[in-house]
Amino acid sequence: MRVILAALLIFSCSSFAGQFKASASTSTSVTLHAYDVVKYKLNMDWYKILSGQSHAFNGRMQITFRPSLDVPLDSIRLDKDPAYLRVDSAFSGGNRLKMDSSSGKLTLVLDIPLSAGDTGKVDLYYHVTDPGVYPSPDSLQKGLYIYYKGAQLTGQYTVPETVAYTMSEPSDARYWMPCYDDPSDKALCAISVRVPTGFVAASNGTLDSTIDNGDNSSTFYWSEDYPIATYLMCATAARFSVVKGTAVIGKKSIPVRYYVYPQDSSKAVNNPVCNIDTVISMMKFFSSIYGPYPFDKYGMTGIEPFYYGGMEHQTITTMNRNYEFDRRDVAHELAHQWWGDMVTLGTWKDIWLNESFATYSEAMQLQHLDEASFENEMNFYAARFFQEDSTQLRYPIYAPPTGYIFGLAEYYKGAWVLHMLRNYVGDTTFFAILNRYRTDYEYRNAVTSDFIDVVDSVTNSDMSWFFDEWIFDQGYPVYTKTFSQSGDTVSVTVSQIQTNAPKFRMPMEIGVYSGGALSPFQVIDSLPGQSFKLYFQEKADSVVLDPYNKILARYPGQSLTEVSGGKGTPAIYTLLQNYPNPF
Repeated sequence: MRVILAALLIFSCSSFAGQFKASASTSTSVTLHAYDVVKYKLNMDWYKILSGQSHAFNGRMQITFRPSLDVPLDSIRLDKDPAYLRVDSAFSGGNRLKMDSSSGKLTLVLDIPLSAGDTGKVDLYYHVTDPGVYPSPDSLQKGLYIYYKGAQLTGQYTVPETVAYTMSEPSDARYWMPCYDDPSDKALCAISVRVPTGFVAASNGTLDSTIDNGDNSSTFYWSEDYPIATYLMCATAARFSVVKGTAVIGKKSIPVRYYVYPQDSSKAVNNPVCNIDTVISMMKFFSSIYGPYPFDKYGMTGIEPFYYGGMEHQTITTMNRNYEFDRRDVAHELAHQWWGDMVTLGTWKDIWLNESFATYSEAMQLQHLDEASFENEMNFYAARFFQEDSTQLRYPIYAPPTGYIFGLAEYYKGAWVLHMLRNYVGDTTFFAILNRYRTDYEYRNAVTSDFIDVVDSVTNSDMSWFFDEWIFDQGYPVYTKTFSQSGDTVSVTVSQIQTNAPKFRMPMEIGVYSGGALSPFQVIDSLPGQSFKLYFQEKADSVVLDPYNKILARYPGQSLTEVSGGKGTPAIYTLLQNYPNPF
């Protein structure tokens, strides 16, 4: 997900998407609870809210579930917001169930306890009373957002089109549907939305049917046959124009859709920076390095107001209209279909598994086109991370503190961690790691230790030293150096002078320049101060650390005058203009 701050390997297909269709939940519940959701079937009536008649809507949720423990299950607890979402009644097998909301959650007492292996089903009838229609304060807007065409918002902004949409990450699905709102419990889903005639409702999965109800309304029926987390479920409705394309990946034809405001439809076809053909080419590129696109459809809705750059709802990304044709934002959200949607974080402590992977993916799709653009992008990531780290808060990537779950360390530092891992193990092994990570955890959940186990297995080594310092600890190395030459020996002393951070053990290249020619030497630096003797017969004009910019680090005192031109000249990090930073 992105927010706007003031913002080749051949893969085996034997375990890919097809075998998961129409199956029960395949997730591994990381957060242990008494039951596992198999499927959500949700019906929402948005006719009145989109026609301006009401700020409330009615819904019906059917939840299919099964016990996950070896003890009888006599009740289930669901998440729902106590202020905005009211469950009017609940039934199972035609029997009305007792409900209790005193704990802040909704507890349903089952009429017949379930044993291991049994499957249960409950139907809940509910209504949302106040979804936070503007001009209510933004603090009231949770989960469901509604804006009316012509409304004047902050800063004399005029809403261009009437729109209603859901936005749940990390835990706001409970504001618009009763559910078990935890990313570790993935389930199948079916969502239908009734809207006024002329509106289009987009949601997860494939469009099964659109029914004209004969009362100036239509109902859109969607179903997702692959396991999905609640924060990735969504519905978006506006008077969209639908621009259609097809991505042919292997032997599979995948529908691609741009849901845009009518005035943007030509851009979806012809925008020179990014259009529907660009999206299709990105899908093919990511499929070539990550394995085939994991779902049966990919779409994007371009809307405003939307206070984020984009959100990777499964198969149907929600894009801020200002960035719906921005190549980097589009690539970021598309990459999430593999990393975040197909393989989903197990807990919010593991948010970097979503965001770092998607951020590095947007850089790699630039590398696929132009190496210089890739290098500039990585330098940009470093500069923005350094800025946050020095002016706000220093924290580890794993389990970020409150308020920083979507901090820049999760995006930009994490992307650099993947880049350094790639440099250390090499391209072949790096993409083999991602291949194994996919095949081991596709359509399931993974936590950080799972990814580390994959890395250890593929590399046949213990990589804990790398993850301990870069993921579980905080900061980055700050290197200084001195050098001298005696005969054919260049002596280099490297010091790590960072504070509030560990001393890093990192393979490093030391570059010795002579007459404009660079000679790199590989060393392992792991101490606060460490000396290296390099055999060098020419006269050393200067020495630079990390001449090919492979480490996320700073080098005070290392100036441009110490290096000469040519590909791979060390980067001097500078603060750049703000870009729509990821969230």
